[in-house]
Amino acid sequence: ELFSYKKELYEIRFVSLYNTLVMPKRLNEREIFQKGRFLLRDIDLELDNGSKVTYQIWDKPDTAMIVPVTKEGDVIFVTEYHAAVDSLMLSLPKGRIEPNEDPTEIANKELQEEIGYKAESIEKIATLTSIPGYISTRTHVFLARDLVESYLEGDEEWDMPISMHPLKNFEALIDNKKLTEARIIASLYEAKRFLSR
Repeated sequence: ELFSYKKELYEIRFVSLYNTLVMPKRLNEREIFQKGRFLLRDIDLELDNGSKVTYQIWDKPDTAMIVPVTKEGDVIFVTEYHAAVDSLMLSLPKGRIEPNEDPTEIANKELQEEIGYKAESIEKIATLTSIPGYISTRTHVFLARDLVESYLEGDEEWDMPISMHPLKNFEALIDNKKLTEARIIASLYEAKRFLSR
């Protein structure tokens, strides 16, 4: 009973605190550096206490990330090179979403370019953020099923071998250090939860 009382008290305090938070006011923003896909901005803010601060953000287009699941329950992964960590890593098909593009169409296009399949059934199951204090991009996660062979020429700079692993125990890939990117792990958990409902 004491634990239940403390939990209820904590929840009341949390709701009360959340409801009193005031969003900072954006005063100005300006581009400070751009090269290729890399766009940095300064964001001038005024806080609710009147103080003014400047944040630097990486303004980056949204991404479609796809969890392609076969009728046997296997996820189709790609392996690609990630220059920032100088490593070949297990990944999921994904692609940049430009302004005015339809995320679902981009998701199915990327499937065909990266793994040679299109999805007869494709559903958005989540939206993720990554380091949202510094990076503006959102990752739109799609579950792709009823896969049929279909290849489109893409803009990939290198070959990306594909491999399969059962979704039901994908955590084994985390345990053996083959899967480390947080967005991909979160996307797989979202797919697993969606299919278990």
